[in-house]
Amino acid sequence: MGAAHHQQDQHHADESLVELVARANHLLAEGFEEEVKWHGLSATEWRVLAALSGREGIAMTELAELVLFKQPTLTKAIDRMERAQLVQRRTPSDDRRRTLVYLTERGRRTSAPLLLRARQHDSSLDRALGEVQSRELKSALHELIARLTPRPGETRPRRPARPRPHDADA
Repeated sequence: MGAAHHQQDQHHADESLVELVARANHLLAEGFEEEVKWHGLSATEWRVLAALSGREGIAMTELAELVLFKQPTLTKAIDRMERAQLVQRRTPSDDRRRTLVYLTERGRRTSAPLLLRARQHDSSLDRALGEVQSRELKSALHELIARLTPRPGETRPRRPARPRPHDADA
């Protein structure tokens, strides 16, 4: 067992944080996504409903940040959800440049059982990991997110432009 255990420990040490977080995210979401599909929603629609629940109108830009979608992806999802009468877009009279997204009554009825189920799912994960480890993991993830999130006015370093094939000929 000693050599095999050491080899497994070494493999874990060599895994990148990005890979581990991605795999954990996949495993955490996998079971719950089946429930979301059973309610007739896509994972995208669920994330939007969950972000809107308990809030009275969110600007599209803020909603895109909350659900981690690019603006075009969010716009398409909101278009579908509006046709399904789950959400409604409104333009405030005091600022015609902004569009706010609200849950409709149907959106609230659709999301309510899933929100309850999501809390139950989260509780079962806390129990499986243990209260202390769960709290420590959440704290570490919050810290990681805070350190990786650009501050207002701060820009992320840009990748150098790739040379285009015809640039080499010049």
